[in-house]
Amino acid sequence: MTRKWSILLLAALFAMMALVSPAAPASAQGPNLLQNPGMEAPFAASLPGKENCLIAVPWLAWFVEGNAEQTAAGYLLAPEYKMATWADYPGNRVRSGSLSQQYFHSFGNFQAGIYQVVNGVKAGQRLRFTIWALTWSCDDESKGNCAGATSGDPSPMHLRIGIDPDGGTDPFAPEIVWSSEINAYDAWHPLAVEATAAASTVTVFVYSYPDYRSQDNNVYLDDAELVVVAPPATDTPEPTLTSEVTETPNVTETPAASATPEPSQTPQETASSTPTPAATKTEPASAAPANTSEPTAQPPEAQATAAPQLTTADEHASSSQNRWVIPVVAVASLVAVAVYAYSRGGVRRRRRRY
Repeated sequence: MTRKWSILLLAALFAMMALVSPAAPASAQGPNLLQNPGMEAPFAASLPGKENCLIAVPWLAWFVEGNAEQTAAGYLLAPEYKMATWADYPGNRVRSGSLSQQYFHSFGNFQAGIYQVVNGVKAGQRLRFTIWALTWSCDDESKGNCAGATSGDPSPMHLRIGIDPDGGTDPFAPEIVWSSEINAYDAWHPLAVEATAAASTVTVFVYSYPDYRSQDNNVYLDDAELVVVAPPATDTPEPTLTSEVTETPNVTETPAASATPEPSQTPQETASSTPTPAATKTEPASAAPANTSEPTAQPPEAQATAAPQLTTADEHASSSQNRWVIPVVAVASLVAVAVYAYSRGGVRRRRRRY
């Protein structure tokens, strides 16, 4: 009997704990606003006149090309852009689908990336941009520390992504909101950033700048996403204006001017003019209406119904607390019953022994 009680009480206890623990809110997420987020075919020349610049349509390439002295020394070179496949060694250069976007340069560094302009958003929408990236950086393959196309003595890659809320195409615009930087050596890593759209068009950027003129500096990109995570914030404050308008009835305190019954004192002058109305000294009772004007001032004070509003907030707070108190008390009661049942079972067992 004790064993059966224990099983039932434990089952009830777990059920109550499930009720007590709050459920995680589901995050609403809209459709992907990017075109060709998986970096699939077709690939096309992004920059006219630039060789070796194939980009997944409709993504576009950007890079900073140094002056003659810089490029001769191997700095700020124009990288090569192309598609990467599953066949590319060592077989992990694509995260999903058939292709990924690759750009790289050998024995040199670059300041470059890709971007896409996105139309059809609404000003005030909160947007989240995410993308998966993998990099390979090898200082010198002859050292033998880059076996399996893994990074050896790698260059810091300064890889990051950003959103231009104004929809511009300058990767150095001060309005761009950037993510933190990562290196993403030899494995796929996610990057994410959020920004609020300032217009009906936004632009998403990928940025990288390997510091060293390594033999291999490669960047691979796949599975990008741009979604709306919150509606325009300007929609919610509008109802708050109505609460301010409701306070305007306080202006109705102007009826305090209803103290105009004081002109009723003018009959006192007429009463003084007539000899008979001596008994009309009861007109001081007409001064009582002047006092009644004071109670009329009280209704505006009662009209300051802010106190009831506070009590409703308190009631909501107390009700939310009560929702937690009941399950907690129930759980405590079940535990007490379980302990009692277990102790009773122990007593019975001891009695049976003797």
